[in-house]
Amino acid sequence: MSVDNGRKKITFIRDLDNMKDDYTLKVSIIRLWRSLSDGNHTIVKSIEMILIDEMCTKIRASVYPRVFQRFESKLKEDQAVYIRSPTIVPNRYTFKISDVTSKLNLHARTTVNECLHFQSKTTYGFSFVSFETIISATATSNESIDIIGEVVSLGKLDSRDVSKSLHRLPLQIRNLEGLQVNITLFGDIAYQLISYLEAHKQVGRVIVLLQFARINVYNATPSVNRYYEQTRMFINANLLEIVTFTDSSKSYSESDDFLNNYKVKNVVDLIEPQEVGQYIIVGTIYGIRQDIDWYYDACTNCGKKVETEDVFSGPDSGNASVVVKCYGDKCKNKKISSIPRYKIPIRVQDDSGTITLTLFDRDAYRLVKKRARDLIEKIKKAGDNPRLYPYDLKCLGHKKMAFKVDVNSFKDAISQTGDNLTPTMPDKFEATSSFKYNSPTIVKKRNVGDTIDVDDYDNVNSSTKVPRLNSKVDGNTGLLIPKLEKY
Repeated sequence: MSVDNGRKKITFIRDLDNMKDDYTLKVSIIRLWRSLSDGNHTIVKSIEMILIDEMCTKIRASVYPRVFQRFESKLKEDQAVYIRSPTIVPNRYTFKISDVTSKLNLHARTTVNECLHFQSKTTYGFSFVSFETIISATATSNESIDIIGEVVSLGKLDSRDVSKSLHRLPLQIRNLEGLQVNITLFGDIAYQLISYLEAHKQVGRVIVLLQFARINVYNATPSVNRYYEQTRMFINANLLEIVTFTDSSKSYSESDDFLNNYKVKNVVDLIEPQEVGQYIIVGTIYGIRQDIDWYYDACTNCGKKVETEDVFSGPDSGNASVVVKCYGDKCKNKKISSIPRYKIPIRVQDDSGTITLTLFDRDAYRLVKKRARDLIEKIKKAGDNPRLYPYDLKCLGHKKMAFKVDVNSFKDAISQTGDNLTPTMPDKFEATSSFKYNSPTIVKKRNVGDTIDVDDYDNVNSSTKVPRLNSKVDGNTGLLIPKLEKY
């Protein structure tokens, strides 16, 4: 079918016909890259594009060297154009971006002109796959996928290969339901993320959207990888999809509803809860417990705490190698690796008492502005034990915040710990951190400038066996509910 668009009769991509030579497409160039020669990376074999029309149908198009000069200046990423009389050819590429089986070639008789009025339901025609589909590896590796999530862990750039295109950066992203997926970025888009993080060190959250990515399964572990230059990445971009994701998952940190919709309790009320429910406590981080580790080694597959053991090559061998193990259900028969994540036991105090909450990776990073891995490397370079609390955590001291706490049962709320400590009252407490904090000024005023939600990893097994309340995500607000310790 064709539509009359003013003076131009427009043909939709779905209606392309090999029997016709003269037709006009109205499309937006949503991806453009130069395909280089395998033998010589200074030679451009073709200019490759992915086009989308106003019906959100996508098709691949190519421009070859003999007509570079004719089209190169007219083709730009994110620009809408009219393309008249391209040649329709079979799409021989095995990696599918859509179910359209043809592709377009621009030749000497093809014309390209700018389009000033391109209207589509979506700018890029994203087609997101669920995290469940990726984790279960039900999507095939030759199908393009789009994925969006918040970066929750970032690995170290592997730049050992001579070719920059093979430099790789591992990371993990999380969706709104808390599921996590492994990502590996290669080449330019790996450096794109690194450059963004270096230029935006104060940013609280990093939301990435990958378009035209590929599922890869290695050692029975699925992950999402870049597919050569075809994959495109958006980072905290002003796109409807990213804005919607951010709004759906952000905490109500400065909203009056945060305090108005739940009962505000004193710390002492939660130490000995009278009823099951959801409550807000407003308190000041007074210190950090030194008898509990400030980070844990998390499995990159499931987020659980990993265990290590020495494995000897034989009964009489004195040489042992360290093997990382994870006993999560999702990690059976999979290659296990780990990454350090924050698990900071903070002492929170109001004018009624002091209690321990655990600050996990996402919110700790928002406050510290550094990854746990970076602090560990810094400590090791200084020749110290990484289990010692780094001075960088001093920035947590004296921050006043509101915490949303879920009391699931009386048993959970009053369970004793191995330390057998009693609640510390304001007139006789001592700081549990080595940072020599001054005693904070305690006020009852409930309106706070900074409000955070404390991250939740239900599946983290603490080696200290400290009982905590079961944490979960609040269905109404999307807030992550902190875990609670009773002393």
